[in-house]
Amino acid sequence: MENISLGQILAVVSFLGALISAVMALITFFKSFISKVLKPIDTKIEHLEIVASNGRNNIELELIKIILVNFINDIEHGVYKSDIQKKNAYELYDRYQTLGGNSYIHDCWEKLIKEGKI
Repeated sequence: MENISLGQILAVVSFLGALISAVMALITFFKSFISKVLKPIDTKIEHLEIVASNGRNNIELELIKIILVNFINDIEHGVYKSDIQKKNAYELYDRYQTLGGNSYIHDCWEKLIKEGKI
């Protein structure tokens, strides 16, 4: 084997330093480029998730409203409801209010509570 000079060692170390710096610069550039390309896509995905969530909430609200209308109608017409059915109706009513429902259902619900029917 030949003798390795100090100049050769410095050249290899300099080359490796330059190579690592170049790789790091490329990684930084590609990260920046990819984030710029993906940002509009992320924004659109977030928008679609919000729209889908609102749609699910609206569907859930309407389904709960139908169930509560049927429950209230049954109570008003003297149909017996068990304790568990009443507890379920209370849970649904709470969820209905959480989703923003507060219409004639609220008035009918409060009336039945005052009358002691639920």
